[in-house]
Amino acid sequence: MAKQLLLGIALLALGSAVAAQNPRVLLDTDRGPLLLELDSVRAPITTANFLSYVDDGSYNRSLIQRIVPNFVVQGGGFKESGAAIVKRAAIASERGNGLTHTPGTVSMALTSTNGLTNINSATSDFFINTNTNASLNADFTVFGRVAYGYKTLEELNATAVFTGSEQPIRMPLIRKAARVAPGEFPILPLHTGTWFDPANTGKGFLIEITKATGATNSDSPIVVVSWYDFFEGRQFWTIGSAPFAWGASSVQVPMQISTGGQFGSAYMASQVTSNPQWGVLTLRFHDCDAGNFSYSSVYGNGTIPVRSLTSPLYEKCPGN
Repeated sequence: MAKQLLLGIALLALGSAVAAQNPRVLLDTDRGPLLLELDSVRAPITTANFLSYVDDGSYNRSLIQRIVPNFVVQGGGFKESGAAIVKRAAIASERGNGLTHTPGTVSMALTSTNGLTNINSATSDFFINTNTNASLNADFTVFGRVAYGYKTLEELNATAVFTGSEQPIRMPLIRKAARVAPGEFPILPLHTGTWFDPANTGKGFLIEITKATGATNSDSPIVVVSWYDFFEGRQFWTIGSAPFAWGASSVQVPMQISTGGQFGSAYMASQVTSNPQWGVLTLRFHDCDAGNFSYSSVYGNGTIPVRSLTSPLYEKCPGN
């Protein structure tokens, strides 16, 4: 299954420049991130419907309630509490739009009456294909694909279900669903850790994606940054923090600098000086373990390509 899923998503990734402008949605699940790219050209009604549930928070703290191994992974029906997601009016079918049910594609679930599928019954429930399901093409509308996170999808596909049932023993949780800028990668808790410049081992960053004490999951998260480097043969640190919105792919962090202090026995507090107006550091990630950090400062401007050295416990960087 893994090879088939990888091949399917690799083929899906071969899109046009138009596809790069399609809306993206982050599903931050407790099994890893899924980044969905929606096709607003071939499925405009379905895409708008899905985004309406994203924007009003319906998918936040919701469950993936149905898993049929090597067939589909389905969510969008229930909140973590067990309450049903409040559904809007059903939408018109956009089946036959040229998109088919191959591994990694996203489609809307439908209801049936007396064994007959109602093609115009899609509301909030959606599913992701984990196999080539040609039998679904006649009735169901494909409206997007997994742009990132196929290993997360593999793990979801392997989730244990009750014997003779399609209900997971421990239902996976969608912690947050949020829009992401087209072609961008969202800032995630898994970006917490140590980052370095592969071309300069003396340059590194400590990143923490966190929240204020007492804040709820719906509050804006905070990024805290420490940057260590050398200037004129001496060590210096810059530090800063800034809030950002879930789904954001970049954040600007005002930084202040401390210089003069040396590690070890050479440390002298009197040598340390600080400048709260050092400049701004912009964090931008294009993967869960890679990014570019740009700075505009009193020492000049530049961009640093970075890679991660560590990641937090219980978070996954599944790759693609």
